[in-house]
Amino acid sequence: MKNKSKQHSKQSLVKIGRISYVNVAPVYYGLDKGLKPAWINMVTAPPSVLNNMMANGDLDISPISSVAYARHQKDLLLLPDLSIACYGDVMSVILVSRYPFDKLNNKKVILIDESATAVELLKFLFIIKKVKPVFGINAIGHPRDIQKNADAALIIGDTALKEKWSDHYDYIYDTGNMWMELTGLPFVFAVWAVQKSFAHKRPDALSAIIDLFRISKKEGDQHLKQIVESASSKLGISLDVSQKYYDRLCCDLGPMQIKGLESFFSSLYKEKILSEKISLSFCI
Repeated sequence: MKNKSKQHSKQSLVKIGRISYVNVAPVYYGLDKGLKPAWINMVTAPPSVLNNMMANGDLDISPISSVAYARHQKDLLLLPDLSIACYGDVMSVILVSRYPFDKLNNKKVILIDESATAVELLKFLFIIKKVKPVFGINAIGHPRDIQKNADAALIIGDTALKEKWSDHYDYIYDTGNMWMELTGLPFVFAVWAVQKSFAHKRPDALSAIIDLFRISKKEGDQHLKQIVESASSKLGISLDVSQKYYDRLCCDLGPMQIKGLESFFSSLYKEKILSEKISLSFCI
């Protein structure tokens, strides 16, 4: 009987992803403070790792880059009212450059491999501005990690927040603000997705998880001061910078965010960055 019970427990585990940046702290606040049940196995990793795990079926539910959802839409459904979005400056997805944006033609621009959405957004902005840089890929955790012969670099996540990039580069471009100036819409960097197979096989578990996220995020909204203080301490940034970041961050997926997401996908399809039209499919 014990073996059967143990086997059933393993079969009941739900594998849920968590982005390893401070941007998801408001969504996971309640889960971090005791709301997480024993049957949830939390996996914390950068967006690119979570993207791959979802693509390989190694996670049941996870935040993923919005572009990763687009590329695997046949296998995924969106969870309601969850995203990592901004309306204007996002502060954590920036291009640092030695030259003005429109002067980067034929200049070397370093991309990171941690977020598919940030990369495709930047490529799209270059296309719209008719600028053709030469791209390279490199992991970046500090200004010294950027090769001396690189003219600009895409910086995302906690690294973008904790380093004083303006001390090293004359030009700092916030990609969220560039998108807003171009479209007048919010930009959605990440969404929460569930495997279609999991949604069909375990609807009760999915419903319970949606409720857990809703309660967890509500508790995060109610304890934003603690989240701001925690991020300030973790990243070594001032309380003012931390507060400013969370004030600009949006974790909802309302009508305006959906409109911004659909506009982004449509734009990528038009520019042949995505090979097919994308439709948003929600689990409920």
